[in-house]
Amino acid sequence: MTRPVLVVADIHGNLEALRAVLKHAAGEFDEIWCLGDVAGYGPDPGPCLNLLLKMKAVMVAGNHDLAACGKLELKDFNREARAALEIHRTILSEKHKRILASLPSLLERRSVTLSHGSPENPIWGYVLDSFEASRVLSTAQTSLTLIGHSHLQGLWALSHFGRAETPSVAPGEEYRYACSPHLANPGSVGQSRDGNPSARYMLLHPERKTLIFRSCRWRTGPTGRKMSSRGYPQSLIDRMAPKN
Repeated sequence: MTRPVLVVADIHGNLEALRAVLKHAAGEFDEIWCLGDVAGYGPDPGPCLNLLLKMKAVMVAGNHDLAACGKLELKDFNREARAALEIHRTILSEKHKRILASLPSLLERRSVTLSHGSPENPIWGYVLDSFEASRVLSTAQTSLTLIGHSHLQGLWALSHFGRAETPSVAPGEEYRYACSPHLANPGSVGQSRDGNPSARYMLLHPERKTLIFRSCRWRTGPTGRKMSSRGYPQSLIDRMAPKN
């Protein structure tokens, strides 16, 4: 029996948070799936990408990844994101940029769909509520669709009435998604936006059709100091690496 897949999203150059997730889940997974945005916001996009490549992670592209390598224009991003991406374009190697530029926007793996945004708009589409979740689930090609982009953990199931409903799942509780199409977001490793700075991730067992939402703490100090020394906006530092 294979072990679960470690599912991560929105790492955003946060090496400390990524290392914390890998340590927290050590020995529990055989494979890593990354749902986009290795780059953007944080100070270490290159080292994060190197670590994922070393572990042979399966990756799809996020909007920040494509902007960092020059495939998207910076004018489409807000001031803080643009400032970070300008730095990333200077610190990422040409090899890193080629890798980011080559990432697919949509993948199907082991009967699971992988996307950064919504499958119909993989780079920019947000799924934030049951209305958007219903749209995705109504055309789902697999029993589970995985997304990132919002930085918020989320889970929706398609009901018999064609509407997306939110199952009640406690953190750390194993959930079985076998009965109907499901949509899940593991949350953000590097920049959670729910008021808790913990790194978020998921353990997924595609064959058993089970998933577990997880979180772990990470040391914010080193990330904040690196960002400060490298000229990132203070408002972005406060959001990326809040004191905890």
